[in-house]
Amino acid sequence: MRFDYKGFHIDCRSRHDQDGMYYAQARLIRMPTTGEGHPEKHESGDIDAFDNDGDAITCARAWALDWCEAHGA
Repeated sequence: MRFDYKGFHIDCRSRHDQDGMYYAQARLIRMPTTGEGHPEKHESGDIDAFDNDGDAITCARAWALDWCEAHGA
């Protein structure tokens, strides 16, 4: 699931592991407003584990929105 929120481009995904669980993950990128400098990037790592992909994506989305609220401009 990809979407934009408060200046961040957000990519929510799950990682299916050998143990059969789906691990929620999110990547957030904010491009510099002036066109100079480097994009700000943040990777969540594994947030939590779920039995299915949909629940993992929902968790990643909620985590990303919370992160943006806490760290956004």
